[in-house]
Amino acid sequence: MVHITYSDGVSIGRLAYYVPALFVSVVVIAKHGARRAFGWIFLTIFCLIRIIGSAAQLDTINNNNPKTPETIALVCTVLGLSPLLLSTLGILTRVYHSILDQTASTKFSFVVRAIQIPATVALILCIVGATNAQNPADIDSESTVHIGIILFAVVYGVLVLLTGYALRQWRFAGLGESRLIIAVCVTLPFLAVRLLYSLLAAFSHDAKFNPATGSTSSITIALVMETLQEAIVVLIYLAAGLMVPKATGDLGGKNQRSGHGGAAAPQQGYPLSEQQMYGQSRV
Repeated sequence: MVHITYSDGVSIGRLAYYVPALFVSVVVIAKHGARRAFGWIFLTIFCLIRIIGSAAQLDTINNNNPKTPETIALVCTVLGLSPLLLSTLGILTRVYHSILDQTASTKFSFVVRAIQIPATVALILCIVGATNAQNPADIDSESTVHIGIILFAVVYGVLVLLTGYALRQWRFAGLGESRLIIAVCVTLPFLAVRLLYSLLAAFSHDAKFNPATGSTSSITIALVMETLQEAIVVLIYLAAGLMVPKATGDLGGKNQRSGHGGAAAPQQGYPLSEQQMYGQSRV
């Protein structure tokens, strides 16, 4: 008889959630096009990671050698923050291309790359730490994982600053991009809880924040502070991707504006000015 544990049940729930989410994310990418769906591409990667991790956890059921799938499941858990943060960065990138002029938008591309570097390094460090751990329960104790989590925290702080500036430039954003700003603002607190969980797991040395122990309390805390927070972020970003209209025009430059200061561009067509209606001069 198959014995389903509490952790297995959580994995089944994840599969039931992320398999449909994966298909929706692909639909969003197809809608906006790959160049403008940078954020949702990383969301798709995140869904794949969660599906693989959940499948690995379920593979431990009645497995004579459960260490390998258990390690894969825990490694996938550690990798979750990177694609979520990069997804947020991708969505903010679309917002900034809307509120900045061509020159500033080009410069911002370098800022994006600068943020991607620590996020990628953190991801690599977490992978190295997870694979070097002698026991799945020791993954969060690895020094490389600690450095990776700290880098994730730094990236999150930069994302908060970028979101704050985007809010200040709200009036320059297009209608769709304004909705994306709202989506990011709503998700930041959930990402903060998710990041806090990783920090506690890495630095508190408390077994309650290590689901590898298999205790009911540790799995419940992970369910609330990790699984639930991630699911909410994915739901918000997918909903935003479906509701926001497909952007038109070039990636660089302001949306219906000109100039770095965001001054409104002259309107073409109607309404006509008085001179246009009656001629250039009146006698």
